Amino acid sequence: YGMCEERINQLENIDFKWTVKLSRKIKTWDEMFEELKVFKAKHGHADVSTTDEDNRKLGQWVSNQRTGYRNYKAGNKQNLYGMCEERINQLENIDFKWTVKLTRKQTTSIQETVTYALI
Repeated sequence: YGMCEERINQLENIDFKWTVKLSRKIKTWDEMFEELKVFKAKHGHADVSTTDEDNRKLGQWVSNQRTGYRNYKAGNKQNLYGMCEERINQLENIDFKWTVKLTRKQTTSIQETVTYALI
């Protein structure tokens, strides 16, 4: 799939950019884990909600860790989100909870959704 010299010259003549700068940096697992530790130090727990306006990305990452854990333990190779024994140990060392209880509001919302879907 090499590009011929003529095509390269044509693209360069119109100021084609050969590299793209990402507008946002994608954080590594370790960076997100550090953010979780900071959150826990501040709030006393690591149960970050996906609806937390100030921590939405961290909440989604936490949710992904729980999904990855369930899939890893079930032997499912899809949607692991990089989960492995080392990361499980790191999370458990900060008292990470693999399951969370739903609030009354969340439970009611789910019940309403299920009822609506059954109608």
